[in-house]
Amino acid sequence: MADTLLNKRVEEFLRAAPQASREEIAEFRQLVERYFTGELTPDEFKARRLHMGTYGIRNTKDIHMMRIKIPQGRLTAEQLECLAGVAEDYSRGIGHLTTRQDMQLYWIPTREAPVVMARTAAVGLTTREACGNSVRNVTACPYAGISPTEVFDVTKHAFAVTRHFLRNPASQKLPRKFKIAFEGCPEDHAKTAIHDIGAVAAIQQEGGKRVLGFKLYAGGGLGAAPMQAILLEPFTPATELLRTCEAIVRVHDRLGDRKNKATARIKFVVKRLGPDAFRQEVFAERAKLPAYPYPEMAVTETDEQPPSFDRTQDGALSDVEGPPVPQGIPSTANVNGTFKRWRLTNVMEQKQAGYSAVTIKLQLGDITTAQMHALAAILRRYCGGIVQVSIEQNLLLRWVRTEHVMSLFSELAPLGLADPEANLLADVTSCPGAETCQLGISASRGLARALEARFKEVGLGGKDIEGIRIKVSGCPNSCGQHHVADIGFFGGAKKVNDRLAPHFQLMLGGMTEEGKAVFGQPVLKLPARRIPDAVVHMLERYRKERTSEQEPFRVFAGRVGLDSWKQSLNAFTTLPAYDSTPEAYRDWGAETDFSLGGMGPGECAA
Repeated sequence: MADTLLNKRVEEFLRAAPQASREEIAEFRQLVERYFTGELTPDEFKARRLHMGTYGIRNTKDIHMMRIKIPQGRLTAEQLECLAGVAEDYSRGIGHLTTRQDMQLYWIPTREAPVVMARTAAVGLTTREACGNSVRNVTACPYAGISPTEVFDVTKHAFAVTRHFLRNPASQKLPRKFKIAFEGCPEDHAKTAIHDIGAVAAIQQEGGKRVLGFKLYAGGGLGAAPMQAILLEPFTPATELLRTCEAIVRVHDRLGDRKNKATARIKFVVKRLGPDAFRQEVFAERAKLPAYPYPEMAVTETDEQPPSFDRTQDGALSDVEGPPVPQGIPSTANVNGTFKRWRLTNVMEQKQAGYSAVTIKLQLGDITTAQMHALAAILRRYCGGIVQVSIEQNLLLRWVRTEHVMSLFSELAPLGLADPEANLLADVTSCPGAETCQLGISASRGLARALEARFKEVGLGGKDIEGIRIKVSGCPNSCGQHHVADIGFFGGAKKVNDRLAPHFQLMLGGMTEEGKAVFGQPVLKLPARRIPDAVVHMLERYRKERTSEQEPFRVFAGRVGLDSWKQSLNAFTTLPAYDSTPEAYRDWGAETDFSLGGMGPGECAA
């Protein structure tokens, strides 16, 4: 009876889904049944479910994390409501936003996975190729279309690349995962230098005409062996972008290491061949491919236009009039305190006069179903029903009329969505770590929470340090992007006083900019419980010893040198006796002794 009802629910949602989604979800539903009847082994099923965005969770069986792709991070209110409904029904009421502009939903039973796929497909989303050895979600600058500094809006081109590779036979069984990012701004918010392909907007004048194109970078990546992308060519016309990207993917498919997953990323192909030989391989491959006829590649004007507001949704008015000002206006105290700080740190003016973009700071990328439902209504009133996910695990509300910023704050604050300090020191990035990941050694999310709490407790802040970024990973693989943070940590374990305790390796001085990635240098391992105090000490030292307030922390950290940092931080490597303070040997958020139990082979490269 339960299976019959499940099938009916899947069929109901599939009727609203695209044909390709209907076919692959129906096939996946059959795979689930074959798995439970024993026709497929767990390993055979694993390879198939990963291709459909369905990961295993630490210490569980037949319970999964499902990754829903959000191309370029762009979500509609309808899609957000769908994700809220799925999270409510199957995922303990929480959605998690990632550094790749995806949403991950946890604790989903295997039998329910086809329903989740069908529900999200009905609103234009997919889990297809969100995992596995294929082209992953294509990311883009969250400010594309509204940034005052951008060369042009890369959104249409990024969407075209997304569509081109989804279900493309050329990218279904690659040696390893493949990541693409687009950027239109000189600030490189998308971190193109650490991607397999990084496309940065560029313009040339040819015959008096404005020609859109890209500086194309290839072969970047993080992981245990981080590498900076090389410049493939300084100007790839937009009309050549698709086949150039496919040529790079095909070279990866042909020359990538299929015997050793640890060296299977395209960055190792570039390293093995050398930049010049790699370029020759790509250009020779490109010459064999047709010119793909995507109309977006021929556009010359890309600026985003103000959205239309739907009168039927929540009483919203037209885009000319803007949304109605709600009754709840922030109090004088809020205007002079929280609102003032929030406006300073979370609100930016768009290049379109009269409009602002507002960042919603989500702690560790988590958002509840109640917040999602309420936010969907707010999007329709203030933003034309669109929200942007950033790689900083936050949300960006665009096209807010500047005169309505205060009323927007009054609606976000009761939802817990008006915290200031977005994208600053107290906004720590973290991967899921040992909470759910089978590769996670220590609790990266627990450490991130502890850091944020400690900064608040001691009142640590100020313009001179607020731009310092901290990123945490639960293992060396850098899903939390610790390599490119001012202060980075990745999880490990070490014995102290003959007791195993969670530790994190400290990395200092990482950064990215267009065409350049500097990877943090390893300093020393610190016990997890000592790290918040150690970071406070580091920032206080920076304030005391820097040459001036204009000396960036990264420059200061390098000038001081690793030996000096080791000496300065050595006091934080010790722990009190276990018998007197057993909690010092536990991971953040744990109530039991630390162990490596539950770890297993990761599924990223399965």
